[in-house]
Amino acid sequence: MRGKHTPRPFPLLRRSPARFWPLITLLPTLAFAAPGDGTPLRLERGEVQHVSSVTDLKAALATVNAAKVPATLLLADGTYVLDVPVLEVQCPGLVIRSASGNREAVMLRGPDEGPQAALGNVFTVSANDVVIADLSLGYCRYHGIQVRGESPFDVSGLQVHNCRLVNCNEQFIKGSSADSDPVGATDGCIEQCLFEFTGGWAWQYYTGGIDIHKGVNWVVRDNLFRGIRTPAGREGIAEHAVHFWKRCATRPQNIVVERNWIVNCDRGIGFGLSNPAGGHQGGASIIRNNLVYNDGSGPHTDVGIGLEHASGVTVDNNTVVVRDYWAPVEYRFAGSSNVTFRNNLVGGPIQRRDEAPAATLGVNLERIEDTWFRDLRAGDLRLTGAATAAIDRGEALEEFHDDVDGGVRPQGAGWDTGASELGTGAQAAAAKAQP
Repeated sequence: MRGKHTPRPFPLLRRSPARFWPLITLLPTLAFAAPGDGTPLRLERGEVQHVSSVTDLKAALATVNAAKVPATLLLADGTYVLDVPVLEVQCPGLVIRSASGNREAVMLRGPDEGPQAALGNVFTVSANDVVIADLSLGYCRYHGIQVRGESPFDVSGLQVHNCRLVNCNEQFIKGSSADSDPVGATDGCIEQCLFEFTGGWAWQYYTGGIDIHKGVNWVVRDNLFRGIRTPAGREGIAEHAVHFWKRCATRPQNIVVERNWIVNCDRGIGFGLSNPAGGHQGGASIIRNNLVYNDGSGPHTDVGIGLEHASGVTVDNNTVVVRDYWAPVEYRFAGSSNVTFRNNLVGGPIQRRDEAPAATLGVNLERIEDTWFRDLRAGDLRLTGAATAAIDRGEALEEFHDDVDGGVRPQGAGWDTGASELGTGAQAAAAKAQP
């Protein structure tokens, strides 16, 4: 019998005398019926200001930026068409969220979209411990959110929770850094968010979901990415749905990317890029329990999970199906050392390329059948009972005990291969429905 999963409760938020504790250590890990769909945060800090217009929003932001004391901006339902190039966030500990908790009811956007959009970024974050939650944002020329990891900002503790990011011409969330800085933005968390192009295609190749330079101690979990891909007639492969690159020479980066769904994006999850400086010093970096599906209809379909000059990375229990690309999972170049692949369910080879040192390979299943999955064309790669070659065939791991739905492993005689443990999805849906 496969057992019952009980969701974990929200912990209490605590604050140190000096600053807020990094939220990635405090926020919950829950089971959700729908990917990229979260629970309203309901967090308040300091003085609360209620906002119901663009004029209110600009005035409130100017006030808290000047005070530089933790505060909360609660946005009333509505569409806020911004008439400024960017909303600058300079207040440490600021919380910006919808008052209702309904992210579909609050939209921050520019008046148009695409490469010539009038709005640059929606938010540029230059302060520590900022929270952006429970709202929609986008329709901009550059980034929905830019977090400034370069000196003198050196931002840490950004939290993006239960947001819908839509139609950003370049990277939806960008973590910038300077070449002279050893470290970029640190201690961030992006969770339970939806990243999408509403038309199913980007405008051009220089676009991506989450793109963080020299990031350290980030968690990316329980998000949905779709349609980040270059259309026919345009050159170049779109950037990854999730990409951590540019190596930190002074410290391990320790990134966790888990329980995300990535559907019809040119590239899925990437650590590092094509030269040592663009690589990834993982330390204890982890890619686990992710579902990556690409139907191959784009002209620039590429890798589902890729490591390039990436060291110290463990890739566990992912399900990756990429049509019309020869290596859905690959590790490349001499800098990709100390990498491990275990319990992955992959529609093709885990490919070693370009003089990469041999990886540590545990139990991985490098073939699939369409009937093994609930709804392949929709990107739902959770297992059905037909997946007998994957069910109970994985190896038990000590580092974690959940699956893509937040359910407990194992549910049978052994761990299932891939991101989905058969039976947990229905239990997660039932748990979410309980009052």
